[in-house]
Amino acid sequence: MGMRSVEPETGGERLCVRNVGRWIRIAKHQISDTCRLTSNAFSQRLLLDVDGMHCASCTARVEQALVGVPGVTVARVNLATEQAAVEYDALRPNESALIRAVEDAGYRACVGTEQQALTGRTAMETRSMRETTGWRNRFIFGVASLLAMVAIAWLSAEETLLFLWLRGVLATAAQVYMGGPYLLGAWRRMRRLSCNMDTLVALGTTAAYVAGFVQWLQGASSTMFVDGVMILTFVSLGKYLESVAKRRASGAVYELLDLAAPTANRISEGRLEQIEIADVQVDNRILVRPGEKIPLDGRVVEGRSEVDESWLTGESMPVVRRPGDQIFAGTVNGNGSLTVCVTRSANVTVLAEVIELVRRAQESKTKFQRLADRVIAWFVPFVLVFAAGTAIGWLWLDGDGRSALACTIAVLVVACPCALGLATPTAVLVASGRGAASGILIKHPGALEAAGNLTAVVLDKTGTITSGRPHITSVWPAEGVSSEQLLTTAAAAAQLSDHPLSVAVVERSQSLESAPQMADQLRVFLGRGIQAQLGDQSILVGNRQLLVELEIKIPETEEAAHNRSRADGQTVLLVAQAGKYLGALCAEDTIVPGTAEVIAQLRSLGMTVWMLSGDANRTALAVAKEISIPPGNVFAEVRPSEKQRTIDRLRGEGYVVAMVGDGINDAAALAAADVGLAISAGADVAIEAADVVLMHHNLNEVLHFIRLSQATLRTIRQNLVWAFLYNGLLLPIAAGLFIPLIGLRLSPVVAAAAMAASSVSVVANSLLLRTKQGL
Repeated sequence: MGMRSVEPETGGERLCVRNVGRWIRIAKHQISDTCRLTSNAFSQRLLLDVDGMHCASCTARVEQALVGVPGVTVARVNLATEQAAVEYDALRPNESALIRAVEDAGYRACVGTEQQALTGRTAMETRSMRETTGWRNRFIFGVASLLAMVAIAWLSAEETLLFLWLRGVLATAAQVYMGGPYLLGAWRRMRRLSCNMDTLVALGTTAAYVAGFVQWLQGASSTMFVDGVMILTFVSLGKYLESVAKRRASGAVYELLDLAAPTANRISEGRLEQIEIADVQVDNRILVRPGEKIPLDGRVVEGRSEVDESWLTGESMPVVRRPGDQIFAGTVNGNGSLTVCVTRSANVTVLAEVIELVRRAQESKTKFQRLADRVIAWFVPFVLVFAAGTAIGWLWLDGDGRSALACTIAVLVVACPCALGLATPTAVLVASGRGAASGILIKHPGALEAAGNLTAVVLDKTGTITSGRPHITSVWPAEGVSSEQLLTTAAAAAQLSDHPLSVAVVERSQSLESAPQMADQLRVFLGRGIQAQLGDQSILVGNRQLLVELEIKIPETEEAAHNRSRADGQTVLLVAQAGKYLGALCAEDTIVPGTAEVIAQLRSLGMTVWMLSGDANRTALAVAKEISIPPGNVFAEVRPSEKQRTIDRLRGEGYVVAMVGDGINDAAALAAADVGLAISAGADVAIEAADVVLMHHNLNEVLHFIRLSQATLRTIRQNLVWAFLYNGLLLPIAAGLFIPLIGLRLSPVVAAAAMAASSVSVVANSLLLRTKQGL
């Protein structure tokens, strides 16, 4: 069906093309270093797969190593995809030099697939799945080992030789299998005089294992073995959850990749051949059949058809494309064939640029992650020096090697970062469960941290503030015509079409007592409406242009009312039968109930509310007026990268921004915001790009999430304060500094118990989130 919310005479199609052209230029400017890789004959691009990265400090170290190679101009590392994109002078370094630089920094690298940005998702998924499975298996092994140790202790009343051997074997297996990655990573860092979380975990678990092994040799109860396995189990669980989060982050890119058509029908010397889109050149002509995805950006040279551009604009209604109009990769052709002249190659289409924008925006560092990185950088060397000083001091003062060993092991065990490592993830896990029970799925742990400090909320219009599909809101029958007659006549023709406006007409007619008859002989007038036959009478449903073309007279008194409705952002469908005007139906995308109240409550929390829309300015302002968003906070006729630029601008002004959206065109903005919230009924790529998924189309869940986040942030702060105080107080006690003064000693066993108590207290404090009221 050819009806549209923007009629042809308004210049809406030209406006769309002009805005897209501007968006392309903006996107190209934002990713100029990426586009230069394909345009500079003296520059090359290399994609590296990098293994062994765990945190933000790892990505910074890899970037620093790559940029330090002579000839490298740009290096960008993506932790979510575990890849590094490098631009370098073709006459200077080679692949082996870049790989060697990464390896010298303590990581492993190999050449990735250059076309992975468009087609090579399989290798990324396989590597990600292998990592997730590995950490899951280590966690399961740790739980099984702990249960076995507890069972052995319960079954054996005495420290028998068999009991000691079984516990020693289990602890050794756990140290090798679960602790191996940390030991290897710590060794690589140590060789380069650096440290990270691997070093902390390796120190704590190795200290516990060595202490347990000493006890085992003495035939004593080797409780340290249990502590070492417990530490590894907790840390493996955290790594498993982290790998799952990274897979989900990469899933946003995967969903965008699914929009791309793998092949194109190229017209060459009068023949049609199907080839890969990477082989299509600029100025080649391609044929797009009805129902096919448009493979590349181009200009229509022959044919007319309606094109579904919902991924680009966010609007559900198709638009008419005719010779001279621009079309874009990833959009879907309607019921006509189009001959297209390609204007952009596969790696620089609008879709390819959106993919790159989403991939970049996913690289985020939360405040607590940065804090942990800084603490780790100083804490580990400090503990090493402190432990060495403890051993030397006791040997010098007391001369007793056992006292020196006991105090040194106590320092290493009590300094284990278990409480520090659990401070954030346990609170996040409990909050995630509480949110899931309320229909709020929290995908990215950093979302809870960021949302606790939100100062601005940006709402997409279509599908978020509104329902996302048109509804008939008012019926205006002409003089002498009943509302029921008008609806049944329009529905008789609308039943033959699956256009969104036709569906809205049919849905409205279902409330009538009598069902409409079925017309036949449907004829579609692109961009204007439809015509059908009911018996010997013709039915027209469409816009004003269609009725004028077919010489149907519209009363002057009706024209003014129609114009007012269009000014309010509504779509007016005129209906005629047998050459006689019957009346009009007004359609609009209705606002989700309760939206105005939610916006008022957000303001009461001190937040500024903004609205973004790809729709026409008059439509966006009309919706904003109904929900009390001031015109100055409305951005209309924006494209995906413009939405992202708006988010970046607000963040640059000091706002902590939440973006709420549902469409593919919101993906880059959702990923760029401090917190991205997607409606579950929306596009898959929006759901994948967001940090949070709202299971119900109800903006009240935004309020629930913000309150939950604020409570979670308070809990995380309490946990971190306790973790720092724990280490600050117990380290000097473990070192034996209070023995000469008050005789206070902390044995390795007590140190392990204190470490366990610290972890339990952090978990218990986090569990309080389950019972707090008002969330």
